[in-house]
Amino acid sequence: MRSARRRSPFVDLRSAEILTPEMPRLFLGRFDESALRQELDQAGVLDGLRERGYPELSLHTEYLAGEHRRRIDAASGAASSLVELRLAEGTTLAPEPVFRACGVDVLSFLSIHWLSLQDPARGFTPDRPRLPGQRHPGLGLVRPLIRRLLHWGTEWGKDGLLNLPEYYHNAVFYSAIFKFVDPVRQGRFEALQRDLKLVHVAQASSAVEQGRVVEEPWGAPLQWEPGEMITPLLEPVRLCLESREYLSAVARARDGVRFRLR
Repeated sequence: MRSARRRSPFVDLRSAEILTPEMPRLFLGRFDESALRQELDQAGVLDGLRERGYPELSLHTEYLAGEHRRRIDAASGAASSLVELRLAEGTTLAPEPVFRACGVDVLSFLSIHWLSLQDPARGFTPDRPRLPGQRHPGLGLVRPLIRRLLHWGTEWGKDGLLNLPEYYHNAVFYSAIFKFVDPVRQGRFEALQRDLKLVHVAQASSAVEQGRVVEEPWGAPLQWEPGEMITPLLEPVRLCLESREYLSAVARARDGVRFRLR
Protein backbone atom coordinates (compact mmCIF):
# COMPACT_ATOMS: atom_id res chain seq x y z
CA MET A 1 0.00 0.00 0.00
CA ARG A 2 1.02 3.61 -0.18
CA SER A 3 3.70 4.56 2.29
CA ALA A 4 3.87 7.92 4.06
CA ARG A 5 5.60 10.34 1.71
CA ARG A 6 6.32 14.01 1.31
CA ARG A 7 3.31 16.02 0.30
CA SER A 8 2.44 19.66 -0.21
CA PRO A 9 -1.24 19.48 -1.14
CA PHE A 10 -2.87 21.88 -3.57
CA VAL A 11 -6.38 20.56 -2.93
CA ASP A 12 -6.97 20.34 0.81
CA LEU A 13 -8.90 17.10 0.93
CA ARG A 14 -9.06 17.35 4.70
CA SER A 15 -11.48 20.24 4.35
CA ALA A 16 -13.49 18.54 1.61
CA GLU A 17 -17.12 17.81 2.19
CA ILE A 18 -17.28 14.03 1.96
CA LEU A 19 -20.68 13.22 0.59
CA THR A 20 -21.14 9.96 2.54
CA PRO A 21 -19.83 10.70 6.06
CA GLU A 22 -21.43 7.67 7.66
CA MET A 23 -20.99 4.02 6.81
CA PRO A 24 -22.81 3.72 3.46
CA ARG A 25 -24.66 0.65 2.35
CA LEU A 26 -23.74 1.28 -1.29
CA PHE A 27 -20.35 1.77 -2.96
CA LEU A 28 -20.02 5.53 -3.49
CA GLY A 29 -23.61 5.72 -2.29
CA ARG A 30 -24.86 4.31 -5.60
CA PHE A 31 -23.84 0.71 -6.34
CA ASP A 32 -24.81 -2.47 -4.54
CA GLU A 33 -22.59 -5.51 -5.05
CA SER A 34 -24.39 -6.71 -8.16
CA ALA A 35 -24.43 -3.28 -9.81
CA LEU A 36 -20.74 -2.66 -9.08
CA ARG A 37 -19.75 -6.02 -10.53
CA GLN A 38 -21.80 -5.16 -13.62
CA GLU A 39 -20.03 -1.80 -13.93
CA LEU A 40 -16.61 -3.47 -13.80
CA ASP A 41 -17.78 -6.10 -16.26
CA GLN A 42 -19.04 -3.48 -18.71
CA ALA A 43 -15.73 -1.62 -18.37
CA GLY A 44 -13.90 -4.75 -19.51
CA VAL A 45 -11.94 -5.12 -16.26
CA LEU A 46 -13.27 -8.52 -15.24
CA ASP A 47 -12.91 -9.98 -18.74
CA GLY A 48 -9.39 -8.54 -18.86
CA LEU A 49 -8.49 -10.36 -15.66
CA ARG A 50 -9.91 -13.63 -17.00
CA GLU A 51 -7.91 -13.22 -20.22
CA ARG A 52 -4.76 -12.85 -18.10
CA GLY A 53 -5.29 -16.19 -16.43
CA TYR A 54 -7.61 -15.39 -13.54
CA PRO A 55 -10.96 -17.02 -14.40
CA GLU A 56 -12.26 -17.10 -10.84
CA LEU A 57 -12.34 -13.81 -8.98
CA SER A 58 -13.19 -12.75 -5.45
CA LEU A 59 -14.46 -9.17 -5.00
CA HIS A 60 -14.39 -7.30 -1.70
CA THR A 61 -15.82 -3.88 -0.80
CA GLU A 62 -15.44 -1.80 2.35
CA TYR A 63 -15.77 1.77 3.57
CA LEU A 64 -13.02 3.06 5.83
CA ALA A 65 -11.76 6.51 6.83
CA GLY A 66 -13.92 8.29 4.25
CA GLU A 67 -12.78 6.01 1.43
CA HIS A 68 -14.75 3.54 -0.64
CA ARG A 69 -12.45 0.59 -1.21
CA ARG A 70 -12.70 -2.17 -3.79
CA ARG A 71 -10.35 -5.15 -3.95
CA ILE A 72 -10.29 -7.93 -6.53
CA ASP A 73 -8.41 -11.11 -5.66
CA ALA A 74 -7.77 -14.31 -7.53
CA ALA A 75 -10.00 -17.02 -6.08
CA SER A 76 -7.00 -19.35 -6.34
CA GLY A 77 -5.36 -17.50 -3.47
CA ALA A 78 -2.61 -15.46 -5.18
CA ALA A 79 -0.15 -13.86 -2.79
CA SER A 80 -1.28 -10.31 -3.68
CA SER A 81 -4.52 -8.67 -4.75
CA LEU A 82 -4.97 -8.11 -8.46
CA VAL A 83 -6.79 -4.78 -8.17
CA GLU A 84 -6.98 -2.31 -5.29
CA LEU A 85 -9.05 0.85 -5.72
CA ARG A 86 -9.76 3.52 -3.12
CA LEU A 87 -12.08 6.40 -4.03
CA ALA A 88 -13.71 9.39 -2.37
CA GLU A 89 -15.91 12.19 -3.58
CA GLY A 90 -16.33 15.66 -2.20
CA THR A 91 -16.04 19.38 -2.75
CA THR A 92 -13.41 21.95 -1.86
CA LEU A 93 -12.69 25.62 -2.44
CA ALA A 94 -10.69 26.09 -5.64
CA PRO A 95 -7.07 25.98 -4.45
CA GLU A 96 -5.38 28.09 -7.12
CA PRO A 97 -5.95 31.77 -8.02
CA VAL A 98 -6.03 30.89 -11.72
CA PHE A 99 -9.15 28.79 -11.09
CA ARG A 100 -10.89 31.56 -9.21
CA ALA A 101 -9.85 34.06 -11.89
CA CYS A 102 -11.78 32.09 -14.50
CA GLY A 103 -14.85 31.75 -12.32
CA VAL A 104 -14.33 28.34 -10.65
CA ASP A 105 -14.64 29.00 -6.92
CA VAL A 106 -15.57 25.47 -5.80
CA LEU A 107 -14.46 22.11 -7.16
CA SER A 108 -16.67 19.05 -7.00
CA PHE A 109 -14.64 15.92 -7.62
CA LEU A 110 -14.26 12.18 -7.65
CA SER A 111 -10.82 11.42 -6.25
CA ILE A 112 -8.56 8.40 -6.70
CA HIS A 113 -6.76 7.92 -3.39
CA TRP A 114 -5.07 4.70 -4.46
CA LEU A 115 -5.04 2.53 -7.57
CA SER A 116 -3.01 -0.65 -7.94
CA LEU A 117 -3.30 -3.27 -10.67
CA GLN A 118 -0.71 -6.03 -10.54
CA ASP A 119 -0.12 -9.53 -11.87
CA PRO A 120 1.42 -11.73 -9.14
CA ALA A 121 1.90 -14.60 -11.58
CA ARG A 122 4.32 -12.69 -13.81
CA GLY A 123 7.87 -11.49 -13.34
CA PHE A 124 9.68 -8.39 -14.48
CA THR A 125 11.62 -8.43 -17.75
CA PRO A 126 14.17 -6.13 -19.42
CA ASP A 127 11.33 -4.77 -21.55
CA ARG A 128 9.09 -4.27 -18.51
CA PRO A 129 11.43 -3.45 -15.60
CA ARG A 130 10.30 -2.89 -12.05
CA LEU A 131 9.03 0.60 -11.35
CA PRO A 132 9.47 2.23 -7.93
CA GLY A 133 6.82 0.94 -5.53
CA GLN A 134 5.93 -2.08 -7.67
CA ARG A 135 5.79 -5.58 -6.20
CA HIS A 136 4.60 -7.23 -9.42
CA PRO A 137 4.20 -6.16 -13.08
CA GLY A 138 1.08 -4.29 -14.05
CA LEU A 139 -1.97 -5.84 -15.67
CA GLY A 140 -2.44 -3.37 -18.50
CA LEU A 141 -5.97 -2.55 -17.37
CA VAL A 142 -5.57 0.99 -16.06
CA ARG A 143 -7.14 2.64 -19.11
CA PRO A 144 -10.50 0.82 -19.05
CA LEU A 145 -10.78 1.40 -15.32
CA ILE A 146 -9.98 5.10 -15.64
CA ARG A 147 -12.52 5.38 -18.46
CA ARG A 148 -15.18 3.97 -16.14
CA LEU A 149 -14.26 6.46 -13.41
CA LEU A 150 -14.44 9.29 -15.94
CA HIS A 151 -17.86 8.04 -16.97
CA TRP A 152 -19.04 8.02 -13.36
CA GLY A 153 -17.72 11.53 -12.70
CA THR A 154 -19.36 12.87 -15.82
CA GLU A 155 -22.68 11.19 -15.08
CA TRP A 156 -22.65 12.60 -11.55
CA GLY A 157 -21.86 16.16 -12.63
CA LYS A 158 -18.38 16.36 -11.11
CA ASP A 159 -16.02 19.14 -12.15
CA GLY A 160 -13.13 16.73 -12.43
CA LEU A 161 -11.45 13.45 -11.62
CA LEU A 162 -8.48 13.83 -9.26
CA ASN A 163 -5.52 11.59 -8.58
CA LEU A 164 -2.34 11.88 -6.56
CA PRO A 165 0.68 10.45 -8.45
CA GLU A 166 2.85 8.79 -5.82
CA TYR A 167 5.89 8.56 -8.10
CA TYR A 168 7.27 10.36 -11.14
CA HIS A 169 6.31 7.51 -13.47
CA ASN A 170 2.70 7.68 -12.24
CA ALA A 171 2.53 11.33 -13.28
CA VAL A 172 4.05 10.48 -16.67
CA PHE A 173 1.44 7.80 -17.31
CA TYR A 174 -1.42 10.02 -16.15
CA SER A 175 -0.21 13.11 -18.02
CA ALA A 176 -1.95 12.06 -21.25
CA ILE A 177 -5.23 13.36 -19.80
CA PHE A 178 -4.36 14.83 -16.36
CA LYS A 179 -2.62 18.07 -15.40
CA PHE A 180 -1.40 19.23 -12.03
CA VAL A 181 -3.86 21.55 -10.33
CA ASP A 182 -0.98 23.88 -9.44
CA PRO A 183 0.46 25.41 -12.65
CA VAL A 184 3.91 25.77 -11.07
CA ARG A 185 3.92 22.06 -10.27
CA GLN A 186 2.79 21.36 -13.83
CA GLY A 187 5.60 23.51 -15.25
CA ARG A 188 8.28 21.83 -13.14
CA PHE A 189 6.93 18.44 -14.13
CA GLU A 190 7.12 19.36 -17.82
CA ALA A 191 10.70 20.54 -17.29
CA LEU A 192 11.52 17.22 -15.66
CA GLN A 193 10.03 15.34 -18.61
CA ARG A 194 12.00 17.53 -21.02
CA ASP A 195 15.32 16.98 -19.28
CA LEU A 196 14.85 13.22 -18.74
CA LYS A 197 13.34 12.48 -22.16
CA LEU A 198 16.30 10.33 -23.25
CA VAL A 199 16.00 8.08 -20.18
CA HIS A 200 13.54 5.19 -19.92
CA VAL A 201 10.70 6.15 -17.60
CA ALA A 202 11.55 3.31 -15.18
CA GLN A 203 15.16 4.49 -14.92
CA ALA A 204 14.09 8.11 -14.62
CA SER A 205 11.60 7.35 -11.86
CA SER A 206 14.19 5.27 -9.98
CA ALA A 207 16.73 8.10 -10.33
CA VAL A 208 14.22 10.59 -8.87
CA GLU A 209 13.54 8.25 -5.92
CA GLN A 210 17.26 7.74 -5.30
CA GLY A 211 18.05 11.46 -5.32
CA ARG A 212 20.12 11.22 -8.51
CA VAL A 213 18.19 13.97 -10.31
CA VAL A 214 19.47 17.41 -9.35
CA GLU A 215 18.20 20.90 -10.02
CA GLU A 216 20.58 23.29 -11.73
CA PRO A 217 22.59 25.36 -11.08
CA TRP A 218 23.18 24.52 -7.42
CA GLY A 219 22.84 20.75 -7.76
CA ALA A 220 20.26 20.16 -5.04
CA PRO A 221 18.63 16.71 -5.33
CA LEU A 222 15.04 16.85 -6.53
CA GLN A 223 12.53 15.55 -3.99
CA TRP A 224 9.34 14.28 -5.59
CA GLU A 225 6.29 15.59 -3.73
CA PRO A 226 2.96 14.10 -4.78
CA GLY A 227 0.42 16.73 -5.76
CA GLU A 228 -3.09 16.53 -7.13
CA MET A 229 -3.63 16.12 -10.86
CA ILE A 230 -7.01 16.73 -12.44
CA THR A 231 -8.75 15.86 -15.66
CA PRO A 232 -11.68 18.19 -16.33
CA LEU A 233 -15.17 16.81 -16.74
CA LEU A 234 -17.03 20.11 -17.09
CA GLU A 235 -16.30 23.00 -19.42
CA PRO A 236 -15.37 25.65 -16.80
CA VAL A 237 -12.49 23.56 -15.44
CA ARG A 238 -11.29 22.70 -18.93
CA LEU A 239 -11.26 26.40 -19.80
CA CYS A 240 -9.25 27.15 -16.64
CA LEU A 241 -6.59 24.62 -17.64
CA GLU A 242 -6.47 26.20 -21.11
CA SER A 243 -6.52 29.79 -19.85
CA ARG A 244 -3.76 32.29 -20.51
CA GLU A 245 -3.13 32.63 -16.77
CA TYR A 246 -2.64 28.89 -16.22
CA LEU A 247 -0.54 28.31 -19.35
CA SER A 248 1.64 31.37 -18.66
CA ALA A 249 2.35 30.19 -15.12
CA VAL A 250 3.20 26.72 -16.48
CA ALA A 251 5.58 28.18 -19.07
CA ARG A 252 7.37 30.41 -16.52
CA ALA A 253 7.92 27.48 -14.18
CA ARG A 254 9.00 25.14 -17.00
CA ASP A 255 11.41 27.56 -18.63
CA GLY A 256 12.87 28.72 -15.33
CA VAL A 257 14.36 25.41 -14.24
CA ARG A 258 16.74 22.75 -15.52
CA PHE A 259 17.30 19.24 -14.18
CA ARG A 260 20.29 16.93 -14.62
CA LEU A 261 20.76 13.22 -14.01
CA ARG A 262 23.68 12.75 -11.65
